[in-house]
Amino acid sequence: MIMSEYSIRILVADDHEVVRKSIVAMLTREPDMEVVGAAGNGREAVQLAQSTTPDVIIMDVSMPEVDGIRAAGEIQALGLAVQIIMLSMHHSSALVQQARKNGAAGYVIKQQANNELIPAIRAAHKGELTL
Repeated sequence: MIMSEYSIRILVADDHEVVRKSIVAMLTREPDMEVVGAAGNGREAVQLAQSTTPDVIIMDVSMPEVDGIRAAGEIQALGLAVQIIMLSMHHSSALVQQARKNGAAGYVIKQQANNELIPAIRAAHKGELTL
């Protein structure tokens, strides 16, 4: 598939390989999206955010080494022009607040990802919050 010059560049970070691969597969079917990297933990996500310059990062909240919320804060501290959407198994207002405080533009529950992730990515890319 030939990517449009207007494609949304996305980094996917999730420690569960099956989840990570299914998200990547879902995103590659979208004509306006391009997956530029995939990370298995928060530390790797921070490194890939610097080297791949994504527009949007899909970041699992619970990951080894560095959790997703802390990684989001580290990425924001780097001053990268990137929007971060947190992905979690749990809907918790405390987690949503922590995510927002660390620069997240969105928060999607994994069970709702099939319906909510694509619209959340497009919204975040436009600078809209989906928390």
